[in-house]
Amino acid sequence: MGIEIKNSILLVDFTQQLEREGLTVRAAVERAGELRFLPVLLTSITAIGGLLPLALADSGLFSPMAIAMIGGLIASTVLARVATPVMYLLLAEKPAGANS
Repeated sequence: MGIEIKNSILLVDFTQQLEREGLTVRAAVERAGELRFLPVLLTSITAIGGLLPLALADSGLFSPMAIAMIGGLIASTVLARVATPVMYLLLAEKPAGANS
């Protein structure tokens, strides 16, 4: 859980940095998603790779736990890559006077 929260925080922080540099909200979200895609993916793959030996071990307690954690990392990585930018776009402040 901590890995994906960190990834989402980094994505939002980088998006806000790009907005301060003058990009529109949509352009900042797109650019941040492009530039942070590989670091986010590699962080999750590293965690999954570290759990693989435990998942493949013949342990009645630790193997199922590692498999569940790997599944959670995969699902949360995919979800975070979609949900975080979408929620940021939906919750971003609209300019003063904008009606919609």
